[in-house]
Amino acid sequence: MTEAQLKTAITSPWPFFGVSPQGDVLARYVPYGPVFRWSWNQMIPMPVQGSDLCWLLHAASEEGHSIADTEAPRKTKGQ
Repeated sequence: MTEAQLKTAITSPWPFFGVSPQGDVLARYVPYGPVFRWSWNQMIPMPVQGSDLCWLLHAASEEGHSIADTEAPRKTKGQ
């Protein structure tokens, strides 16, 4: 999806599924529900919603990375 299409989907109350130009997989499963992001084989609710999430996606695209690149790296069980 383009940034404009994602912004429209995020700010509307309706379910959607889409991939940002930076590769972030985002979805809303129920009307008026939270937006989720795909991470490590699970869907994680985004800490921000609505226009704040649009701003976060826009800032990440200006910096040239996905919003998943801002996460702390996970440690494996053996470490």
